[in-house]
Amino acid sequence: MNAGAETLTHSVRCGPGEVIADLRAGDIILIRGPGWLGRIIRLGARIRYRHGDRRYAHWSHAALVLSARGRLMEVHARGVGVCGIEKFRDEEFHYVRLDLSDESRREAVRYARSCVGQRYGVLGFLLLGLSVALGDRFRVPDSGQQGCATLIVRALQRAGVAFDRAPSDMMPADLAKRFGVLP
Repeated sequence: MNAGAETLTHSVRCGPGEVIADLRAGDIILIRGPGWLGRIIRLGARIRYRHGDRRYAHWSHAALVLSARGRLMEVHARGVGVCGIEKFRDEEFHYVRLDLSDESRREAVRYARSCVGQRYGVLGFLLLGLSVALGDRFRVPDSGQQGCATLIVRALQRAGVAFDRAPSDMMPADLAKRFGVLP
């Protein structure tokens, strides 16, 4: 896929308790996570999109599909790790089907797997919050550490997907906007 090419998508909403079939490596899920951290992330997204597109602020977490069996790559407080899609069974999420070639999917997954065990970018998260609060007046320096959206953007860039923002400046809401996923 050409780096500037548009990536066509289709998303499927899964409510709490619902399951999704036909998973493909390289696709993503957008999650509306509960709890205080999810609320803070959604607040930041509402601030970023305060002049439009606030509906994308619905999302607070994201993960990359690694396999048809439901293995996911996610970034959490302990860093980059693998989990099963069943972890999100009790939460609302959207499964985002990306129009990628098999080779592009392999590239995205290969990159994501190479990141297992990397640390969570706490400083990047805090700087992103500050940047958003100040109206995105500065770019977050890329320290190479991961956040959930950062990991996905870096993986999909290797698959040829283009983004308007740098990986370290991305939030789950930005992924939702990029792929047109509405709650």
